[in-house]
Amino acid sequence: MSSSGDDFIDPEKSKYRLTREESPYTLGKHRSNAMELIEKQPVIEVEGHMAVCDGGGGAMGHPLEYIKVGHMHGAVKKCIYCGLKYKQKAGGH
Repeated sequence: MSSSGDDFIDPEKSKYRLTREESPYTLGKHRSNAMELIEKQPVIEVEGHMAVCDGGGGAMGHPLEYIKVGHMHGAVKKCIYCGLKYKQKAGGH
């Protein structure tokens, strides 16, 4: 018995393995311009030291992400799930 785990791979499904090849699609392999759209969103300014992001989509959002923006000297921080950008308001406490 092989310890690599390849003995249990269905040959029909093996064609769906991840590859590092460049996508032939202009919008990427998922054919989405989501990253382009998220970059067009304005930076959200928050009061205080912590931003809380839920993706803004209600049931279609993502788990709560607490983003530390305090003591970042106005630097922009992105949500790891959706890419929305946050920063502390000038003079925020």
